[in-house]
Amino acid sequence: MVLFVGLSSLVFGAYTLLVLISRVLLCDIDPGHDYVKRHALTALACIWLSWDLNNYLWLRWIMDVVAVVNAYSCHSMVIRGNGYTSVSLKGKVAIVTGANNGIGLETARQLAKQGAHVVFACRSKERAEAAIKSVAKSVGASAATLQFLPLDLADSKSIRAFADLFRKSKLPLDILVNNAGVNYYKRETTADGHERVFGINHLGPFLLTNLLLPTLLKSDAPRIVNVGSCLMKFANAIPFDDLMTKKHSYGNGLYTYNWSKLANYLFTLELHRRYGDKHNLTATCVHPGLVISNMQDNMHPAFAFVAKYLSVLRPLVLQTAEAGAHSPVFAAISPALKGGEYVERCEVVEPAPALKNDRAAKRLWDISCNLTDWKK
Repeated sequence: MVLFVGLSSLVFGAYTLLVLISRVLLCDIDPGHDYVKRHALTALACIWLSWDLNNYLWLRWIMDVVAVVNAYSCHSMVIRGNGYTSVSLKGKVAIVTGANNGIGLETARQLAKQGAHVVFACRSKERAEAAIKSVAKSVGASAATLQFLPLDLADSKSIRAFADLFRKSKLPLDILVNNAGVNYYKRETTADGHERVFGINHLGPFLLTNLLLPTLLKSDAPRIVNVGSCLMKFANAIPFDDLMTKKHSYGNGLYTYNWSKLANYLFTLELHRRYGDKHNLTATCVHPGLVISNMQDNMHPAFAFVAKYLSVLRPLVLQTAEAGAHSPVFAAISPALKGGEYVERCEVVEPAPALKNDRAAKRLWDISCNLTDWKK
């Protein structure tokens, strides 16, 4: 039995370090954050002391207990993430794109739970209706507070048709969550001929947002939540000379995904500049966390292969969709937000100065207007 004393320190200490190191390398968390340093130092101390204190069996038991508690605390903070304070959204109307699965579904569920009328903006009617039934059953929302409207962000005709249908519904609009996003390893194009990742992740939400703005700005406290990603930190800049990625026709997926997520942030900055103070609009860009999803299926074949066969380990190192929805919902309801911010784990985080580029944000807006035939 004595041989197993110290094993928990090694196993749980190593797990804590694995979670922290992987998250830091992927820019999911700041290495200088207090809880990162605290959990890392505790894990290292437990590993070292549990084997160094050979003559003090009781102290090694204590180190085992500390390692377990530290690992659980790390998992709660990093994997499960922070929560938010619920508010009443009764009388509020929210649109969530890509609400039939993953983060979008859980965002819709949590908004509905607080009383919002939620519009599921999705391509598949069948999957959207199944999602609506799931939400209605879990939160007790009536069918009148949940509805589906068809939307394909890869097709400008579908986007315009969605906006027309919503206007004809005579519903107000208080919250728009631009959640839907994709990643593709091979270069593909949208119905409008744009590179597919850029088209769905940025151009589609750009056009949709502008079409809905007249209705949204009538709200007393309009909110736009652009679901981005920490991977934008790997993008040096928007490649304005190659937005259709014709120079990267094969294997461009993660490259394009990274800067398309930077485009989400720049879009947020420009929305805030144009409408923040003048119309009381709160536009926020959100990193939901590294969440369990099927997005890796469309990424590099090697990555998809590894992800498939290590899927059993995902719950140990990745967040659930429910936890991933916390930050988008926080951005949709928190009175503390002023607009133009970047949120991670329900906290405002300041991106690197190189990413916060107002000139690039305005340039992206103007180019997006031209590509979507939208007035500047």
